[in-house]
Amino acid sequence: MRKVVIFSKTKGFWSDGPDLDLLNAQIQEMESDGWELVSATANTSLFGAIHSFTLVIELSEKQHVTKT
Repeated sequence: MRKVVIFSKTKGFWSDGPDLDLLNAQIQEMESDGWELVSATANTSLFGAIHSFTLVIELSEKQHVTKT
């Protein structure tokens, strides 16, 4: 099973982009829950500023077999 997740949390209101520390922590949490990161793509504005990331995650085969 695959899911598409959009990550756009920032450190604060005046922040110029997504909170990469929080993104990395959430990726580690997903991986510990049995999800594998398939793809991470930066979503940019017209001027090239990164506003969010689109993540494609997939349930690992080991987790999928044990849950069914």
